[in-house]
Amino acid sequence: MALPEWDESMALHLPAVDSQHKQLLGWIKALGDAVQKGEGARIIDEVLHNLINYVHEHFSAEERLMLTHNFPGFTGHRQEHDFFVAKLKDMHTGVTSGEELSGKTLDFLIDWTISHIKGTDQKYGHFIREAAAGSKLD
Repeated sequence: MALPEWDESMALHLPAVDSQHKQLLGWIKALGDAVQKGEGARIIDEVLHNLINYVHEHFSAEERLMLTHNFPGFTGHRQEHDFFVAKLKDMHTGVTSGEELSGKTLDFLIDWTISHIKGTDQKYGHFIREAAAGSKLD
């Protein structure tokens, strides 16, 4: 399992969102580090809890931005967010019940997050940048 690292291919060129994505990857990396180091369930539970809280905060900010700019792909994007939050909550329930997080589970978190940023998020980032450029021409 390779832990996530930010690179420019993930940039939406929306500074606040790019900063949030870096923080999100940082929380996922912290979770991966805790699992790889064999930290106890309490530490892993705490990091996962913090990740879930940050995901809620970040997704809410993204969704407000999309609504503000009337992004036409909002509904599908929100469904992706809801899916990911449900997966995180399932993982948290498992950890609090004594299950260990597997490398496969962490790979899913990493792969989903990077794919989401490079795919779905890029679409709304492009839409917002284009809308901003268009409004400067008016």
